[in-house]
Amino acid sequence: MKSIRHSAIIAAILCGTTAYADVTAQQVWDNWTDQMAVYGQGFTTGGEDMSGGTLTVSDVKIEMSDEEASIVAALGDIALTENGDGTVNITMGTSYPITVDLTPEYGDPATVNVTVSQSDMVLKVSGVPDAMIYDVTADSYGMRVDSIEGGQSMDVEVVDLAIAMLDLSGTYSVSQDTLTHIAYAFNVGALDIDAHFNEIDGGGVIKANGDIADLAMFANIVTPIDMDFDAEMPPFVDGLAMEGGYSFGETAYSFDFDVADDAGSGAATIEGGGLEFSIDVDGAAYRGESRGIDVSLSIPNEIPFPLQASLAKYGFEFLIPLSQGEDGPRDARLAFNLTDFAISETLWNIVDPAEFMPRDPLTVALAVDAQVTPFFDFLDPAQQEAAMMSDIPGEVKGVQITELTVRGAGAEITGDGAFTFDNTDLQTFDGFPRPEGQANFAINGVNGLVDKLIQMGLIPEDQAMMPRMMLGMFATPVGDDMLTSTIEVNAEGHVLANGQRLR
Repeated sequence: MKSIRHSAIIAAILCGTTAYADVTAQQVWDNWTDQMAVYGQGFTTGGEDMSGGTLTVSDVKIEMSDEEASIVAALGDIALTENGDGTVNITMGTSYPITVDLTPEYGDPATVNVTVSQSDMVLKVSGVPDAMIYDVTADSYGMRVDSIEGGQSMDVEVVDLAIAMLDLSGTYSVSQDTLTHIAYAFNVGALDIDAHFNEIDGGGVIKANGDIADLAMFANIVTPIDMDFDAEMPPFVDGLAMEGGYSFGETAYSFDFDVADDAGSGAATIEGGGLEFSIDVDGAAYRGESRGIDVSLSIPNEIPFPLQASLAKYGFEFLIPLSQGEDGPRDARLAFNLTDFAISETLWNIVDPAEFMPRDPLTVALAVDAQVTPFFDFLDPAQQEAAMMSDIPGEVKGVQITELTVRGAGAEITGDGAFTFDNTDLQTFDGFPRPEGQANFAINGVNGLVDKLIQMGLIPEDQAMMPRMMLGMFATPVGDDMLTSTIEVNAEGHVLANGQRLR
Protein backbone atom coordinates (compact mmCIF):
# COMPACT_ATOMS: atom_id res chain seq x y z
CA MET A 1 0.00 0.00 0.00
CA LYS A 2 2.98 2.34 0.39
CA SER A 3 3.33 2.56 -3.39
CA ILE A 4 -0.24 3.90 -3.75
CA ARG A 5 0.24 6.46 -1.01
CA HIS A 6 3.67 7.58 -2.20
CA SER A 7 2.53 7.93 -5.80
CA ALA A 8 -0.21 10.29 -4.72
CA ILE A 9 2.14 12.38 -2.58
CA ILE A 10 4.88 12.60 -5.20
CA ALA A 11 2.28 13.82 -7.69
CA ALA A 12 1.33 16.52 -5.22
CA ILE A 13 4.94 17.60 -4.78
CA LEU A 14 5.77 17.69 -8.49
CA CYS A 15 2.63 19.51 -9.58
CA GLY A 16 2.56 21.94 -6.70
CA THR A 17 -1.00 20.86 -5.87
CA THR A 18 -3.03 17.97 -7.18
CA ALA A 19 -5.68 18.22 -4.54
CA TYR A 20 -9.30 19.17 -4.59
CA ALA A 21 -10.35 22.30 -6.41
CA ASP A 22 -13.15 24.68 -5.55
CA VAL A 23 -14.49 28.09 -6.56
CA THR A 24 -12.56 30.07 -3.96
CA ALA A 25 -8.88 30.28 -3.23
CA GLN A 26 -9.35 29.38 0.43
CA GLN A 27 -11.35 26.27 -0.44
CA VAL A 28 -8.63 25.14 -2.84
CA TRP A 29 -6.00 25.49 -0.15
CA ASP A 30 -8.13 23.91 2.58
CA ASN A 31 -8.91 20.91 0.45
CA TRP A 32 -5.24 20.42 -0.34
CA THR A 33 -4.36 20.40 3.35
CA ASP A 34 -7.17 17.92 4.00
CA GLN A 35 -5.83 15.59 1.31
CA MET A 36 -2.29 15.73 2.66
CA ALA A 37 -3.66 14.74 6.07
CA VAL A 38 -5.37 11.72 4.48
CA TYR A 39 -2.04 10.61 3.01
CA GLY A 40 -0.57 10.72 6.49
CA GLN A 41 2.11 13.27 5.63
CA GLY A 42 2.71 16.84 6.65
CA PHE A 43 3.74 20.27 5.48
CA THR A 44 4.61 23.63 6.95
CA THR A 45 4.01 27.17 5.75
CA GLY A 46 5.24 30.60 6.71
CA GLY A 47 1.69 31.94 6.82
CA GLU A 48 -1.35 32.86 4.72
CA ASP A 49 -2.39 36.26 3.45
CA MET A 50 -5.62 37.06 1.56
CA SER A 51 -5.54 40.29 -0.42
CA GLY A 52 -7.47 41.46 -3.49
CA GLY A 53 -8.86 38.03 -4.32
CA THR A 54 -5.45 36.35 -4.04
CA LEU A 55 -4.47 33.98 -1.25
CA THR A 56 -0.69 33.86 -0.84
CA VAL A 57 0.72 30.98 1.14
CA SER A 58 4.38 31.60 1.92
CA ASP A 59 7.27 29.19 2.41
CA VAL A 60 5.33 26.02 1.63
CA LYS A 61 7.24 22.88 2.46
CA ILE A 62 6.00 19.30 1.97
CA GLU A 63 7.52 16.36 3.78
CA MET A 64 7.07 12.60 3.42
CA SER A 65 9.05 9.70 4.83
CA ASP A 66 9.22 6.01 5.57
CA GLU A 67 11.80 3.71 7.14
CA GLU A 68 14.39 4.09 4.36
CA ALA A 69 13.78 7.48 2.77
CA SER A 70 12.51 10.97 3.41
CA ILE A 71 11.58 13.66 0.89
CA VAL A 72 11.34 17.38 1.51
CA ALA A 73 10.07 19.72 -1.21
CA ALA A 74 10.45 23.44 -0.55
CA LEU A 75 7.83 24.90 -2.89
CA GLY A 76 8.28 28.48 -1.75
CA ASP A 77 5.33 30.87 -2.12
CA ILE A 78 2.10 29.75 -3.77
CA ALA A 79 -0.47 32.27 -4.99
CA LEU A 80 -4.11 31.22 -5.48
CA THR A 81 -5.96 33.89 -7.44
CA GLU A 82 -9.73 33.98 -7.88
CA ASN A 83 -10.62 34.80 -11.48
CA GLY A 84 -14.14 35.99 -10.71
CA ASP A 85 -15.78 33.28 -12.82
CA GLY A 86 -15.74 30.45 -10.30
CA THR A 87 -12.18 29.39 -11.18
CA VAL A 88 -8.87 29.80 -9.41
CA ASN A 89 -5.43 30.19 -10.97
CA ILE A 90 -2.44 28.84 -9.05
CA THR A 91 1.03 30.23 -9.61
CA MET A 92 4.31 29.38 -7.98
CA GLY A 93 8.01 29.89 -8.50
CA THR A 94 9.70 28.81 -11.72
CA SER A 95 11.81 26.37 -9.73
CA TYR A 96 12.03 24.72 -6.33
CA PRO A 97 14.32 22.18 -4.64
CA ILE A 98 13.58 18.64 -3.50
CA THR A 99 15.88 16.87 -1.05
CA VAL A 100 15.80 13.08 -0.78
CA ASP A 101 17.57 11.48 2.18
CA LEU A 102 18.16 7.75 1.71
CA THR A 103 18.88 5.52 4.71
CA PRO A 104 18.69 2.03 3.20
CA GLU A 105 18.81 -1.08 5.33
CA TYR A 106 21.72 -2.24 3.18
CA GLY A 107 24.15 0.23 1.66
CA ASP A 108 25.42 3.67 2.55
CA PRO A 109 23.21 6.65 3.41
CA ALA A 110 23.00 9.31 0.72
CA THR A 111 21.37 12.65 0.03
CA VAL A 112 20.03 13.47 -3.43
CA ASN A 113 19.40 17.13 -4.27
CA VAL A 114 16.95 17.76 -7.10
CA THR A 115 15.69 20.95 -8.73
CA VAL A 116 12.25 21.07 -10.34
CA SER A 117 11.81 23.80 -12.95
CA GLN A 118 8.91 24.91 -15.10
CA SER A 119 8.18 27.47 -17.81
CA ASP A 120 4.86 29.21 -18.50
CA MET A 121 2.93 26.76 -16.34
CA VAL A 122 -0.74 27.62 -15.94
CA LEU A 123 -2.73 25.80 -13.25
CA LYS A 124 -6.46 26.47 -13.42
CA VAL A 125 -8.96 25.07 -10.94
CA SER A 126 -12.70 24.88 -11.52
CA GLY A 127 -15.76 22.94 -10.42
CA VAL A 128 -17.86 22.61 -7.31
CA PRO A 129 -16.98 21.25 -3.86
CA ASP A 130 -17.94 17.68 -4.75
CA ALA A 131 -16.48 17.64 -8.29
CA MET A 132 -13.30 19.60 -8.83
CA ILE A 133 -11.32 19.88 -12.08
CA TYR A 134 -7.69 20.83 -12.32
CA ASP A 135 -6.24 21.88 -15.72
CA VAL A 136 -2.54 22.35 -16.37
CA THR A 137 -0.52 23.54 -19.34
CA ALA A 138 3.19 24.30 -19.54
CA ASP A 139 5.78 24.99 -22.19
CA SER A 140 8.28 22.93 -20.23
CA TYR A 141 8.63 21.03 -16.98
CA GLY A 142 11.77 19.30 -15.77
CA MET A 143 13.75 17.75 -12.95
CA ARG A 144 17.51 17.76 -12.60
CA VAL A 145 19.73 16.03 -10.06
CA ASP A 146 22.09 18.70 -8.74
CA SER A 147 24.20 16.47 -6.54
CA ILE A 148 24.42 13.19 -4.70
CA GLU A 149 26.13 13.41 -1.34
CA GLY A 150 27.32 10.42 0.66
CA GLY A 151 26.83 6.99 -0.87
CA GLN A 152 30.46 6.04 -0.27
CA SER A 153 30.04 2.76 -2.14
CA MET A 154 29.26 4.61 -5.39
CA ASP A 155 32.10 4.47 -7.90
CA VAL A 156 30.67 7.16 -10.22
CA GLU A 157 29.83 10.84 -9.89
CA VAL A 158 26.82 12.46 -11.49
CA VAL A 159 27.69 15.09 -14.09
CA ASP A 160 24.18 15.37 -15.54
CA LEU A 161 20.95 13.55 -14.76
CA ALA A 162 17.80 15.28 -15.95
CA ILE A 163 14.31 14.77 -17.33
CA ALA A 164 12.65 17.47 -19.42
CA MET A 165 9.09 17.54 -20.76
CA LEU A 166 7.84 19.94 -23.44
CA ASP A 167 4.34 21.04 -24.40
CA LEU A 168 2.44 19.64 -21.42
CA SER A 169 -1.33 19.66 -21.09
CA GLY A 170 -3.62 17.74 -18.86
CA THR A 171 -6.62 17.47 -16.60
CA TYR A 172 -6.96 16.14 -13.07
CA SER A 173 -10.30 15.83 -11.31
CA VAL A 174 -11.69 14.54 -8.03
CA SER A 175 -15.31 13.87 -7.14
CA GLN A 176 -17.08 12.07 -4.33
CA ASP A 177 -20.29 10.15 -3.81
CA THR A 178 -20.05 7.01 -1.71
CA LEU A 179 -16.50 6.69 -3.08
CA THR A 180 -13.73 9.04 -4.15
CA HIS A 181 -13.19 9.21 -7.91
CA ILE A 182 -9.86 10.46 -9.24
CA ALA A 183 -9.20 10.87 -12.96
CA TYR A 184 -6.30 12.34 -14.87
CA ALA A 185 -5.09 12.56 -18.44
CA PHE A 186 -1.81 14.19 -19.47
CA ASN A 187 -0.14 14.71 -22.83
CA VAL A 188 3.54 15.48 -23.35
CA GLY A 189 4.76 16.59 -26.75
CA ALA A 190 8.33 15.46 -26.11
CA LEU A 191 10.20 13.84 -23.24
CA ASP A 192 13.99 14.00 -23.04
CA ILE A 193 16.16 12.04 -20.59
CA ASP A 194 19.89 12.75 -20.25
CA ALA A 195 22.44 11.00 -18.05
CA HIS A 196 26.19 11.57 -17.78
CA PHE A 197 28.38 9.91 -15.17
CA ASN A 198 32.14 10.05 -14.63
CA GLU A 199 34.07 7.17 -13.11
CA ILE A 200 35.58 8.48 -9.89
CA ASP A 201 38.85 6.56 -9.90
CA GLY A 202 39.36 5.40 -13.48
CA GLY A 203 38.45 8.55 -15.37
CA GLY A 204 35.86 6.74 -17.45
CA VAL A 205 32.66 8.22 -18.88
CA ILE A 206 29.15 6.82 -19.13
CA LYS A 207 26.45 8.63 -21.13
CA ALA A 208 22.85 7.81 -22.00
CA ASN A 209 19.97 9.61 -23.68
CA GLY A 210 16.32 8.94 -24.34
CA ASP A 211 13.79 10.87 -26.43
CA ILE A 212 10.08 10.04 -26.52
CA ALA A 213 7.52 11.87 -28.66
CA ASP A 214 3.77 12.17 -28.21
CA LEU A 215 3.52 10.65 -24.75
CA ALA A 216 -0.04 10.35 -23.41
CA MET A 217 -0.95 9.05 -19.95
CA PHE A 218 -4.26 8.45 -18.24
CA ALA A 219 -5.63 6.91 -15.06
CA ASN A 220 -8.96 6.47 -13.32
CA ILE A 221 -8.84 5.56 -9.66
CA VAL A 222 -11.74 4.85 -7.31
CA THR A 223 -11.03 4.62 -3.58
CA PRO A 224 -13.11 4.30 -0.43
CA ILE A 225 -13.53 7.60 1.36
CA ASP A 226 -10.92 7.93 4.14
CA MET A 227 -9.05 4.97 2.70
CA ASP A 228 -6.39 3.49 4.99
CA PHE A 229 -3.17 3.68 2.97
CA ASP A 230 -1.34 1.58 5.55
CA ALA A 231 -3.73 -1.37 5.39
CA GLU A 232 -2.01 -4.72 4.73
CA MET A 233 -4.57 -5.63 2.05
CA PRO A 234 -5.79 -3.04 -0.49
CA PRO A 235 -9.55 -2.59 0.09
CA PHE A 236 -10.80 -3.86 -3.29
CA VAL A 237 -13.89 -5.32 -1.61
CA ASP A 238 -14.76 -1.79 -0.46
CA GLY A 239 -14.62 -0.36 -3.97
CA LEU A 240 -10.94 0.26 -4.71
CA ALA A 241 -10.39 0.06 -8.47
CA MET A 242 -7.72 1.32 -10.83
CA GLU A 243 -7.19 1.56 -14.56
CA GLY A 244 -4.60 3.43 -16.54
CA GLY A 245 -2.01 3.35 -19.22
CA TYR A 246 0.08 5.29 -21.67
CA SER A 247 0.88 5.50 -25.36
CA PHE A 248 3.96 6.89 -27.08
CA GLY A 249 5.19 7.80 -30.52
CA GLU A 250 8.68 7.77 -32.02
CA THR A 251 11.26 6.87 -29.41
CA ALA A 252 15.05 6.77 -29.49
CA TYR A 253 17.53 5.56 -26.87
CA SER A 254 21.31 5.60 -26.98
CA PHE A 255 24.24 5.01 -24.68
CA ASP A 256 28.00 4.91 -24.83
CA PHE A 257 30.67 4.26 -22.25
CA ASP A 258 34.42 4.30 -22.05
CA VAL A 259 35.66 2.98 -18.74
CA ALA A 260 38.69 1.05 -17.57
CA ASP A 261 39.41 -1.83 -19.96
CA ASP A 262 36.03 -1.59 -21.65
CA ALA A 263 34.05 0.57 -24.04
CA GLY A 264 30.91 0.29 -26.08
CA SER A 265 27.81 1.91 -27.45
CA GLY A 266 24.27 1.06 -28.37
CA ALA A 267 21.08 2.52 -29.77
CA ALA A 268 17.43 1.58 -30.14
CA THR A 269 14.47 3.14 -31.92
CA ILE A 270 10.77 2.36 -31.60
CA GLU A 271 8.00 3.61 -33.87
CA GLY A 272 5.44 3.63 -31.08
CA GLY A 273 3.44 1.57 -28.64
CA GLY A 274 1.52 1.64 -25.42
CA LEU A 275 0.37 -0.14 -22.30
CA GLU A 276 -2.95 -0.44 -20.45
CA PHE A 277 -3.92 -2.07 -17.18
CA SER A 278 -6.91 -2.41 -14.89
CA ILE A 279 -7.62 -4.11 -11.59
CA ASP A 280 -10.65 -4.27 -9.34
CA VAL A 281 -12.36 -6.85 -7.17
CA ASP A 282 -13.62 -8.70 -10.26
CA GLY A 283 -10.37 -9.13 -12.17
CA ALA A 284 -7.12 -7.85 -13.59
CA ALA A 285 -6.11 -7.06 -17.16
CA TYR A 286 -2.78 -6.04 -18.64
CA ARG A 287 -1.77 -5.48 -22.23
CA GLY A 288 1.09 -3.79 -24.04
CA GLU A 289 2.58 -3.40 -27.48
CA SER A 290 5.64 -1.93 -29.16
CA ARG A 291 6.07 -1.50 -32.91
CA GLY A 292 8.96 -0.99 -35.28
CA ILE A 293 11.87 -1.84 -32.96
CA ASP A 294 15.47 -1.56 -34.16
CA VAL A 295 18.43 -2.29 -31.88
CA SER A 296 22.18 -2.05 -32.41
CA LEU A 297 24.93 -2.85 -29.94
CA SER A 298 28.72 -2.67 -30.10
CA ILE A 299 30.90 -3.85 -27.20
CA PRO A 300 34.16 -4.96 -28.90
CA ASN A 301 35.88 -6.28 -25.77
CA GLU A 302 32.93 -8.54 -24.94
CA ILE A 303 31.49 -9.35 -28.38
CA PRO A 304 33.88 -9.21 -31.35
CA PHE A 305 31.17 -8.19 -33.82
CA PRO A 306 28.32 -5.66 -33.77
CA LEU A 307 24.82 -6.86 -32.91
CA GLN A 308 21.83 -5.65 -34.91
CA ALA A 309 18.24 -6.82 -34.71
CA SER A 310 14.78 -5.59 -35.62
CA LEU A 311 11.26 -6.50 -34.62
CA ALA A 312 8.08 -5.45 -36.40
CA LYS A 313 5.91 -5.86 -33.32
CA TYR A 314 5.97 -7.21 -29.80
CA GLY A 315 2.88 -7.51 -27.63
CA PHE A 316 1.33 -9.30 -24.69
CA GLU A 317 -2.07 -9.49 -23.03
CA PHE A 318 -3.66 -11.25 -20.12
CA LEU A 319 -7.08 -11.13 -18.52
CA ILE A 320 -7.76 -13.01 -15.31
CA PRO A 321 -11.00 -13.07 -13.28
CA LEU A 322 -10.55 -12.68 -9.52
CA SER A 323 -14.13 -13.11 -8.27
CA GLN A 324 -16.97 -15.56 -8.62
CA GLY A 325 -19.17 -13.12 -10.49
CA GLU A 326 -22.90 -13.48 -10.90
CA ASP A 327 -23.47 -14.36 -14.56
CA GLY A 328 -21.85 -17.75 -15.04
CA PRO A 329 -18.34 -18.41 -16.40
CA ARG A 330 -15.91 -15.51 -16.60
CA ASP A 331 -13.61 -14.68 -19.52
CA ALA A 332 -9.85 -15.20 -19.27
CA ARG A 333 -7.16 -14.61 -21.87
CA LEU A 334 -3.43 -15.07 -22.40
CA ALA A 335 -1.72 -13.85 -25.57
CA PHE A 336 1.67 -12.76 -26.83
CA ASN A 337 3.34 -12.13 -30.15
CA LEU A 338 6.88 -11.67 -31.44
CA THR A 339 6.41 -10.59 -35.05
CA ASP A 340 9.11 -10.55 -37.74
CA PHE A 341 12.18 -10.74 -35.54
CA ALA A 342 15.22 -10.35 -37.80
CA ILE A 343 18.96 -10.34 -37.16
CA SER A 344 21.74 -8.84 -39.26
CA GLU A 345 23.58 -10.69 -42.02
CA THR A 346 26.69 -10.59 -39.82
CA LEU A 347 25.03 -12.78 -37.21
CA TRP A 348 23.53 -15.08 -39.84
CA ASN A 349 26.96 -15.59 -41.42
CA ILE A 350 28.39 -16.64 -38.08
CA VAL A 351 25.82 -19.40 -37.46
CA ASP A 352 25.23 -20.29 -41.14
CA PRO A 353 28.24 -19.26 -43.26
CA ALA A 354 27.23 -21.59 -46.12
CA GLU A 355 23.76 -19.99 -46.26
CA PHE A 356 21.89 -23.27 -46.01
CA MET A 357 19.09 -21.66 -44.01
CA PRO A 358 16.45 -19.32 -45.45
CA ARG A 359 16.88 -16.04 -43.62
CA ASP A 360 13.23 -15.27 -43.07
CA PRO A 361 12.26 -13.26 -39.97
CA LEU A 362 10.95 -15.22 -36.99
CA THR A 363 7.35 -14.88 -35.83
CA VAL A 364 5.89 -16.54 -32.73
CA ALA A 365 2.30 -15.78 -31.72
CA LEU A 366 -0.14 -17.48 -29.38
CA ALA A 367 -3.56 -16.42 -28.12
CA VAL A 368 -5.67 -18.56 -25.80
CA ASP A 369 -9.13 -17.61 -24.54
CA ALA A 370 -10.92 -19.44 -21.75
CA GLN A 371 -14.12 -19.41 -19.75
CA VAL A 372 -13.61 -20.11 -16.06
CA THR A 373 -15.67 -20.10 -12.90
CA PRO A 374 -13.74 -19.08 -9.75
CA PHE A 375 -15.05 -20.51 -6.50
CA PHE A 376 -13.77 -17.58 -4.43
CA ASP A 377 -13.37 -13.80 -4.46
CA PHE A 378 -9.58 -13.83 -4.32
CA LEU A 379 -9.19 -10.16 -3.30
CA ASP A 380 -11.56 -10.57 -0.35
CA PRO A 381 -9.45 -11.08 2.80
CA ALA A 382 -12.29 -13.11 4.32
CA GLN A 383 -12.01 -15.70 1.52
CA GLN A 384 -8.28 -15.80 0.92
CA GLU A 385 -7.44 -18.45 3.50
CA ALA A 386 -10.16 -20.77 2.17
CA ALA A 387 -8.94 -20.19 -1.39
CA MET A 388 -5.36 -21.09 -0.43
CA MET A 389 -6.51 -24.26 1.31
CA SER A 390 -8.70 -25.38 -1.58
CA ASP A 391 -7.43 -28.09 -3.93
CA ILE A 392 -9.57 -26.73 -6.78
CA PRO A 393 -10.08 -22.92 -6.62
CA GLY A 394 -12.28 -22.90 -9.73
CA GLU A 395 -13.45 -24.64 -12.89
CA VAL A 396 -12.43 -24.35 -16.50
CA LYS A 397 -15.48 -24.48 -18.78
CA GLY A 398 -13.88 -23.95 -22.16
CA VAL A 399 -10.60 -23.12 -23.92
CA GLN A 400 -10.08 -21.74 -27.43
CA ILE A 401 -6.78 -21.44 -29.28
CA THR A 402 -7.57 -18.37 -31.35
CA GLU A 403 -4.06 -17.91 -32.74
CA LEU A 404 -1.00 -20.12 -33.07
CA THR A 405 1.79 -19.17 -35.44
CA VAL A 406 5.43 -20.22 -35.48
CA ARG A 407 7.17 -19.03 -38.66
CA GLY A 408 10.80 -18.72 -39.62
CA ALA A 409 13.74 -20.24 -41.53
CA GLY A 410 11.45 -21.42 -44.30
CA ALA A 411 9.01 -23.35 -42.06
CA GLU A 412 5.63 -22.52 -40.57
CA ILE A 413 3.22 -24.03 -38.08
CA THR A 414 -0.27 -22.57 -37.66
CA GLY A 415 -3.23 -23.81 -35.68
CA ASP A 416 -6.47 -23.18 -33.88
CA GLY A 417 -8.88 -25.18 -31.78
CA ALA A 418 -11.60 -25.24 -29.16
CA PHE A 419 -12.41 -27.53 -26.24
CA THR A 420 -15.12 -27.69 -23.61
CA PHE A 421 -14.63 -29.40 -20.25
CA ASP A 422 -16.97 -31.63 -18.27
CA ASN A 423 -16.11 -30.89 -14.65
CA THR A 424 -18.40 -33.66 -13.41
CA ASP A 425 -16.18 -36.29 -15.05
CA LEU A 426 -12.84 -36.43 -13.24
CA GLN A 427 -12.27 -40.14 -13.84
CA THR A 428 -11.67 -40.39 -17.59
CA PHE A 429 -8.51 -38.28 -17.46
CA ASP A 430 -7.32 -39.15 -13.94
CA GLY A 431 -8.64 -36.18 -11.96
CA PHE A 432 -8.70 -33.72 -14.86
CA PRO A 433 -12.06 -32.52 -16.24
CA ARG A 434 -12.87 -34.42 -19.42
CA PRO A 435 -12.25 -32.28 -22.54
CA GLU A 436 -14.21 -32.47 -25.77
CA GLY A 437 -13.27 -30.73 -29.02
CA GLN A 438 -10.49 -30.54 -31.53
CA ALA A 439 -7.39 -28.63 -32.58
CA ASN A 440 -6.25 -28.23 -36.19
CA PHE A 441 -2.69 -27.64 -37.34
CA ALA A 442 -0.96 -26.91 -40.65
CA ILE A 443 2.75 -27.75 -40.80
CA ASN A 444 4.71 -26.53 -43.81
CA GLY A 445 8.41 -26.76 -44.62
CA VAL A 446 9.42 -28.61 -41.44
CA ASN A 447 11.08 -31.56 -43.22
CA GLY A 448 13.06 -29.11 -45.33
CA LEU A 449 14.14 -27.29 -42.18
CA VAL A 450 15.31 -30.55 -40.60
CA ASP A 451 17.31 -31.34 -43.75
CA LYS A 452 19.05 -27.98 -43.56
CA LEU A 453 19.86 -28.43 -39.86
CA ILE A 454 21.45 -31.77 -40.74
CA GLN A 455 23.48 -30.09 -43.52
CA MET A 456 24.68 -27.48 -41.03
CA GLY A 457 25.73 -30.23 -38.62
CA LEU A 458 23.41 -29.03 -35.89
CA ILE A 459 21.39 -32.28 -35.85
CA PRO A 460 22.89 -35.74 -36.48
CA GLU A 461 20.95 -37.51 -39.22
CA ASP A 462 20.11 -40.53 -37.03
CA GLN A 463 18.60 -38.23 -34.36
CA ALA A 464 16.33 -36.65 -36.97
CA MET A 465 14.56 -39.93 -37.59
CA MET A 466 12.44 -39.75 -34.43
CA PRO A 467 10.94 -36.29 -35.17
CA ARG A 468 10.14 -37.41 -38.72
CA MET A 469 8.42 -40.55 -37.41
CA MET A 470 6.37 -38.49 -34.95
CA LEU A 471 5.27 -36.19 -37.75
CA GLY A 472 4.24 -39.26 -39.76
CA MET A 473 2.12 -40.56 -36.88
CA PHE A 474 0.30 -37.32 -36.10
CA ALA A 475 0.15 -35.54 -39.47
CA THR A 476 -1.17 -36.20 -42.97
CA PRO A 477 0.71 -35.11 -46.13
CA VAL A 478 -1.32 -32.75 -48.32
CA GLY A 479 1.42 -31.43 -50.64
CA ASP A 480 5.15 -30.97 -51.06
CA ASP A 481 6.43 -30.77 -47.46
CA MET A 482 2.93 -29.71 -46.39
CA LEU A 483 1.20 -31.52 -43.54
CA THR A 484 -2.03 -31.16 -41.60
CA SER A 485 -3.03 -32.61 -38.29
CA THR A 486 -6.33 -32.74 -36.39
CA ILE A 487 -6.23 -33.76 -32.74
CA GLU A 488 -9.68 -34.59 -31.39
CA VAL A 489 -11.12 -35.65 -28.05
CA ASN A 490 -14.64 -37.01 -28.42
CA ALA A 491 -17.52 -37.41 -25.99
CA GLU A 492 -16.33 -40.89 -24.98
CA GLY A 493 -12.93 -39.55 -23.96
CA HIS A 494 -11.16 -41.03 -26.96
CA VAL A 495 -8.14 -39.13 -28.28
CA LEU A 496 -7.79 -39.25 -32.07
CA ALA A 497 -5.15 -37.96 -34.48
CA ASN A 498 -6.49 -37.53 -38.02
CA GLY A 499 -9.25 -40.01 -37.17
CA GLN A 500 -6.85 -42.62 -35.77
CA ARG A 501 -7.48 -43.46 -32.13
CA LEU A 502 -4.50 -42.89 -29.84
CA ARG A 503 -6.30 -43.37 -26.51
